[in-house]
Amino acid sequence: MMLTLSDILNNVVPVFFYSGLVVFAMSGGLRAIQADMDLFGVLMVGFVTGAGGGTLRDILIGALPVNWVSDPTPLAILFPASLLAYGVHSINWSNRAIFNWIDAIGMAVFCVTGAAMTMDMGLHPVICVMMGVITATFGGLIRDILCNIVPLMLRQEIYATAALLGSTLYVGMDLMEMDPALSALTGMSAALVLRGFAIRYKFNIKEDSNDEPPQMFERGE
Repeated sequence: MMLTLSDILNNVVPVFFYSGLVVFAMSGGLRAIQADMDLFGVLMVGFVTGAGGGTLRDILIGALPVNWVSDPTPLAILFPASLLAYGVHSINWSNRAIFNWIDAIGMAVFCVTGAAMTMDMGLHPVICVMMGVITATFGGLIRDILCNIVPLMLRQEIYATAALLGSTLYVGMDLMEMDPALSALTGMSAALVLRGFAIRYKFNIKEDSNDEPPQMFERGE
């Protein structure tokens, strides 16, 4: 029996969610390492980055207990993925470049999976789009605050805009009853392309050219 494109995409979609957990946990681990945190700090920041947005989404839409409480599988992914940051950090590339691209992939995945989980609850499409954006951005917001960094989404407008684009495309295509897997892939791709374009051409990036992101508070001597 020949597999159709729809069959292939539908088999891949569940992988998207877990892939998003891995890359977001890695981005949290990288931030924690750059902030000179110990192993516990790296694990906690990685966990919060991967689970924070989805936790807030589940609380807001009343999907209780939240995802990682009812199914501990994400925990088995988030903590080991956080440790992968040590290996990534040791690579002789620009730390900012590594972080931005890893974070972009996580954002692109979560803006769609967050919207999809909300659509399954039968909520209004506008709420579904909002929950997609929250899922994609809130974990990173907490991550940056814990690491004493001005949150990425508050200083780079295209970050939140990319999440909004991906979430909106997915919800719109779902309302038109298009193939769910194709809708998900389209939304993720659009969000990643827009965010990647901003990273590549430095749109809305107001930081200095060094690898140190702006801190919220100056560290003591």
